Amino acid sequence: MLRSILNGRESSLLERGYEQLGSIAIIGSKLRRAKELRVAKALMVSNKSITTVLAKAGPVSGTYRTRKLRYVAGVRTYDALYRENNCLFRFDVRKVYFSSKLAYERARITARAKDGENILVMFAGAGPFAIEIAKAHPRTHVVAIEINRHGYESMLENIRLNKTPNATAVLGDVRKACVKYRGFADRVIMPLPMSSLQFLDEALFVSKKRATVDIYSFGAAGSAFEDAWKAIRAHAASRGYRVRLLDKREVRNYSSSEVEVCVEYGLAKSKKRST
Repeated sequence: MLRSILNGRESSLLERGYEQLGSIAIIGSKLRRAKELRVAKALMVSNKSITTVLAKAGPVSGTYRTRKLRYVAGVRTYDALYRENNCLFRFDVRKVYFSSKLAYERARITARAKDGENILVMFAGAGPFAIEIAKAHPRTHVVAIEINRHGYESMLENIRLNKTPNATAVLGDVRKACVKYRGFADRVIMPLPMSSLQFLDEALFVSKKRATVDIYSFGAAGSAFEDAWKAIRAHAASRGYRVRLLDKREVRNYSSSEVEVCVEYGLAKSKKRST
């Protein structure tokens, strides 16, 4: 239907840059304002569940990984109520990082988690990894750490919305907050691809003697996995523990030259060299 309303270039740009979070649609920023409004109205006509259209007004940036957004059309709101993998999430799209493009990843990691595990999620945002795991595995104890107060407060509300008291939200910097969780985790999840590899000390500290780590990383297309695994092995060798590759996956293209990958590895604390 969109193609019947828009010209070819408008339709193509919309399809590449359109993300829906509940009733809010976020479009790219490569259109002039007049055409942007035309695209927004066409989108709301073609998809009745969309009542607000916003446009990207800058890149994801800063410690909190947020993005500037500009109101375009519809109801003037930034509060999303988004359903994913049988869970409901409420958050302000301007103040909390959230990507629907990672829905499959969250479902995949949830399926790999085991009931009864202690799980620690770093850089937890509004809580999607933590809450989806907690809801699917009610006997898990999931600790989720987030430095952004807006993300933390959203996570508290989302824990209530999804009735997952086995998920615990923690406000604070990962490096400081992890001090309370030495040897806690059977599984550690690190979904901060731009810098997760800088927190391998913290992952080791919170892990039990044997644990599983799911770490996300950006890297050059063609070598992202190898570079991440090399960094993990080097850290293990320097700290005297062993690592074993369990799984790897290319998650998505991040740019024309970069991809996001996930590496899952098992660690065993010992004085032996890593393999």
